[in-house]
Amino acid sequence: MHEPIIVNPKLASALLPARPDSGHKGTFGTLLSVCGSRDMPGAACLSAMAALRCGVGLVMLASVPSVISVAQNRMLEPIYIPLAEDAGGHIASVNANRLLSLPRPTAILAGCGMGISADTRSLMDGLSENSPLPMVIDADGLNSLKDNISSLRARKAGTVLTPHLGELASLIAKDRAAVINDPCESAEHLHKISGAVIAAKSSATNIVSDNARYLLDAPNSGLAKGGSGDVLAGCIASFLAQGLPAEDAAVLGVYVHSAAGRRAASRLGRYGMLPSDIINEIPYILKELEEIRDEDTRP
Repeated sequence: MHEPIIVNPKLASALLPARPDSGHKGTFGTLLSVCGSRDMPGAACLSAMAALRCGVGLVMLASVPSVISVAQNRMLEPIYIPLAEDAGGHIASVNANRLLSLPRPTAILAGCGMGISADTRSLMDGLSENSPLPMVIDADGLNSLKDNISSLRARKAGTVLTPHLGELASLIAKDRAAVINDPCESAEHLHKISGAVIAAKSSATNIVSDNARYLLDAPNSGLAKGGSGDVLAGCIASFLAQGLPAEDAAVLGVYVHSAAGRRAASRLGRYGMLPSDIINEIPYILKELEEIRDEDTRP
């Protein structure tokens, strides 16, 4: 491929989804979030709140009862869909048909905090192979599909995969050191296998699609805490649910997450900032991007 396109505020501002004043919650999409497990409820909460902060009209959080209980005590905004669980507290595969039959979603986020079991593997196969909706697949959603990642090529709708470099190495069966040495080439390899847009997370994020590759090189060690990736997945999924193509949703989500992280680090310091602090900064980043876009389009 050619040299990467550098992700910057001007590029991100041009990708903002339309926000007409006459819009209602249905106008701005509905995200079905299939995330969380008994041992990892926080991932579902972080990704859902990040999606809401990025502008999606509605989040439907579908998870096991213990996750729903935690989330209801922290978030007033989502619709909650309790799901049957397996013996280990993971979302049971028997839920697949119910999730596929829900009438309202415009995109799916799957994997954050999901854990890995026979049930999650079957569930992810069912969702990825049978849903006509665009999807973001993160974390254990990726790990659950590891032996079947090439099946994603058959998907008609846009798909975004968000692996960190360890997950990327596992998905392409490559030595981790080699992936760290050339993450862009490894992301291109996964794109060829899966057909999906790849957002390979590290201190610099490489995004690879059919059309181009992008680079956001803005290291911030404040992001090096569990939960930061869940926030990123929620950002990308929100823009996907609002109607952006997979490539644009990935680029905009990566930028917003990074810029909000830098703002949190500036305010709180890299040692003490938390993934939830990133979410709190998202509205300010989106406001800045909206002002850039409006200035660029002003006669």
